[in-house]
This record gives sequence, structure tokens and C-alpha cells, in this order.
Amino acid sequence: MREKIVSAALEVFDEKGFYKAGIRDIAKLANCSLPTLYYYFKNKEDLFETAVCDIYEHITAQIDEQLPEGIPLIDRYYFAVMQRQMLTPDEKRVFRIAMKIQLGVDGYESVNKRLSAWEENRLRSERAAIEKVAGDPIFAVLVLRVIDNMLMRSILFDEALSPEQIKQELTYLLG
Repeated sequence: MREKIVSAALEVFDEKGFYKAGIRDIAKLANCSLPTLYYYFKNKEDLFETAVCDIYEHITAQIDEQLPEGIPLIDRYYFAVMQRQMLTPDEKRVFRIAMKIQLGVDGYESVNKRLSAWEENRLRSERAAIEKVAGDPIFAVLVLRVIDNMLMRSILFDEALSPEQIKQELTYLLG
């Protein structure tokens, strides 16, 4: 039942955003009673944090672990974009909501801070890896912005980027 509630919550949060999403809407979509929902989650904030932050951090860590060690940056980011294009519908919802939080259009203060701090930590190591190869911190920031743009196009706008297009953009940028 817990997974069913989380899946329903993701659908409602994705469609309505945190503030407009009703706990009753989530319970109804999950086909469960309010007491059942509250058995698993303390409140809407707890459900939101579990459904979005916990799952986002878990999925992102799994994706990063699947990337082969020591491969060229072009291949690393190619695989990263391709993996995100192959996410399940619920995983895409998680990423979409997380991106909205990072853009400042959804969520609430403590979850925004948590996700921002987690993402900043992750990006710091990515910037360092690009700087090591390119030797230029400004270039590293630009590369990450282009990659973020690819991810947003893929996840927020459900734009299917072809493997060739991804390779071409990354080769132009990093080649």
C-alpha cells in the first residue's frame, strides 16, 4: 500500500504542485483511506519528502553507480543523459518535481534547502572532474549547464533526444 500511496502522490504533486495537492486527492487516487495514508506518512510534508527527495537521491545515486569508472567525459555524460531518458514514468515524475523544486517553482523551504544542498554537493564533484580535464572552471560551469539543458529537455518536456544528437552536442562541447 505504501508504494501505491507514493505513486499516487507523485502523480498528484506533479500535476498540481505541493501547495495545491490535497492529501484527500492522494488517498483517493491510491484507493486508500486517510487513516491508512497517515499510518505510513505523518503529513503531506513527510509524504512529499519521501516521494520526491528520498527517491530522487536514491535514483540519482543508482544512475551514478552504473556509470563505468574511468571513461572519457563525453561517454560519461552521454550515458547519464541516456539513462535519464529511460526512466520509468514514476521516476520521470520524481525528476520533474525535483527540477521544479530546484527552479524554485514548487516545494517548501526545508525540502528546497535539502535538495539544493544535495544537488550542489553532487555538482561540485562534477565541476571538479570537468576542470581536471579542461583546466578551466568557467568552461566546467558551461558544460554542466548544457548537460542540465539536455536533462531538462528530456525530463521536463519529454523531448526524446536521439543518441546521435546527444553524442554530437557532447562531442562539440567536449571533443
